[in-house]
Amino acid sequence: MFLGFLPYVIVIFIVTGLFILLVDAKMYKKAKQKKERKASLIFGWMNIALGLGLFLINWIYNHFIW
Repeated sequence: MFLGFLPYVIVIFIVTGLFILLVDAKMYKKAKQKKERKASLIFGWMNIALGLGLFLINWIYNHFIW
């Protein structure tokens, strides 16, 4: 079973995670907002982990199960 939108979702997760880490976290660091920076780091890494996890699950499914 092929879900046509899954590659787009994976890219969106990874790109938004990188954007959060590279832009938001630095902005909060300059403004010395520790809680907001910590939250943006957590959400950025969560987005990247979700994107990579979905990629890995999709790859395993397409190569070994389907």
